[in-house]
Amino acid sequence: MKGICGEQFNNCLLVGDCDDSEHGTPGLTGNYPGIVALDQEEAGEGINGEGGALAFAARRIRNRQVHSMAVRSASGYDTLERPYRHDQARGRWSKAADFYFASCTHAFNPLMFSEYPTFGLLQGGWILFIAAYLLGMIFYSLPLFLIQAFLGQFSSSGSISAFRVAPIFKGIGYSILFLNLGTLTYYSIGAGVPLIFAVNSLHTVMPWMSCNNTWNTPDCSTHDNYDINEDYVDPHSTVEFFRSVIASTATGSTSMTISLSMLVAVLAIWVLALGLILKSVTFIGKFLRCACVIMFSFFLAIFLYLVIHEGVNFDTMHDNLKPSLDSFQSLFGVTRTAFLMSGVALGPGWGSVITLASYNSFRSDAERMSFWVCITHAAVGFLALLCCNVAHDHFEDHVGMLPYQVNENHSLQFLYLCFSYLLGRFTTTPNLWAFLFFSMIFLSEFCALLIQMMSILTALFDEFEFLRAKKTHIVCLLVLVLAGSSVFFCTQLGFSQFTILPNLAMFTHIIISGILALMVTWVYGRVRFQCDLQFMLGKTISSVKIFFIRIATPFFLSLCLIQVCFFIDLHEIHHLLIWISQGLVLTMALSYMVYKVTQTNGSWRQRIQQCLAPHDWHPVDADNRRFYEEIMGISEMLVIDTNANTT
Repeated sequence: MKGICGEQFNNCLLVGDCDDSEHGTPGLTGNYPGIVALDQEEAGEGINGEGGALAFAARRIRNRQVHSMAVRSASGYDTLERPYRHDQARGRWSKAADFYFASCTHAFNPLMFSEYPTFGLLQGGWILFIAAYLLGMIFYSLPLFLIQAFLGQFSSSGSISAFRVAPIFKGIGYSILFLNLGTLTYYSIGAGVPLIFAVNSLHTVMPWMSCNNTWNTPDCSTHDNYDINEDYVDPHSTVEFFRSVIASTATGSTSMTISLSMLVAVLAIWVLALGLILKSVTFIGKFLRCACVIMFSFFLAIFLYLVIHEGVNFDTMHDNLKPSLDSFQSLFGVTRTAFLMSGVALGPGWGSVITLASYNSFRSDAERMSFWVCITHAAVGFLALLCCNVAHDHFEDHVGMLPYQVNENHSLQFLYLCFSYLLGRFTTTPNLWAFLFFSMIFLSEFCALLIQMMSILTALFDEFEFLRAKKTHIVCLLVLVLAGSSVFFCTQLGFSQFTILPNLAMFTHIIISGILALMVTWVYGRVRFQCDLQFMLGKTISSVKIFFIRIATPFFLSLCLIQVCFFIDLHEIHHLLIWISQGLVLTMALSYMVYKVTQTNGSWRQRIQQCLAPHDWHPVDADNRRFYEEIMGISEMLVIDTNANTT
């Protein structure tokens, strides 16, 4: 390790920094006398050792760069008055693989089995859709996953404190906190719906496959064929189950009608979440690992049986092999859907990868994990896309055309109508297959809720030291507030909002992802990012990868943002929601920037330099920190002037 991080890292710094240091400010040693002694000591060591001159030159260049950015007011973290204090009781994963399994729990997100990939496939065909999906993985998900994993693992802190790398952007961390709080108000609904289906699948006759229920209307039908030329088809039993038990849109209901089944399911989910979130990180990691293994097992069993039962072969995909685009709008819709699916690899909410990676050991191979997580998501996505294709064709062959003859005006209608009917039609143990499928969806959504809770609590306890002693009370209060706010989404009006939320979430996700990419690779710097990553992983990182993340990823995110804006305008999503969601992010970020700059001293240029310089950016472990300062030459990253604020 010493060999990797010694001469190799000095060479990296020398080659990468020479161009930026040719016109550096002279006379820095006069301003910082400590550099003279350091340089002389290093020079004495370098003369006697092979390659010492190169190491000495690299150290000197590094010191000049560091001190040109150094904070010249009272040292510390953020306000320059106190250092960052790591929470020694926060814990770590019991196994390195827990990070991988926790990141893969979101691969079975309902979005992967929804109408979005299905209709994207129908428009773009397998070739175009898969190509767009892979591009999204390569240019969007993988680079951003690696950046977030680096921020979390290197700093061992949550989505607020990790912005020590460039403190002026810490307002983004507060925006992430409030956005996660907002999305948690409806995430329990996403877990409640599959839980209801899983519980009802335990009946001898599944309720959605029968018209002998209290909620069924006289027009209820269990038909398995229909006239494709008719504009109206009698409501199928699966449709009436969704209307009455889930969406509360049955005849006679109002916008504030609450589904009793949804209410019970949501409250049960929050009680279970409270019991788990109060446990240690080690226990939560084991739970997420077991849940991920169970989901993989369930999905593999369902997929294999589906292939056998429905006789899936190449002919099944042949009809949708090539694109059937009729306009640029269709092309934008296909690529937007593919990019939306690829973004699932970044986990639920915002900054969840930062949180999960913060519980890694410092030497965990985050780069390799990033590749494997994205490969796993892509593999599950392809298989899920094939399942969606089969379920869609089966439903339209027997029940009705979507969204023409059957349309519940909801983004979840495809998942819970098509798959419930398909699984109910299995000839062998349909109850078992329905239970396995909907349990898999429930576990995925519940794990997403749990991870977002971890993101919020980790961010709070890492950033605000005084809250750590009140963890139990804060967790209980937070769960109580979120459970109460979730009741609104149990109503007909609240449940209908699910249709627009994924698009708004993606819009904000792209903006925050772009800021993270620019902050790490441009503000913090390409060379420093590469060297920190190499130090953390203990291996060489190609400069090509860093340039790719620095150039290609922001450009690709810009294209994604244009497409999402086009889609939102095309479908006339209320612009007020966009202004509120994006206004929250921008207002908090800009307000904190202004606050941060006003708390520093000097000219405006000096203030901005101080705010952009990393503060307390080092490994939290004492041994790794000393090694990092020795290798990188940043023991004087922050220059302390104890008399700066005494006048």
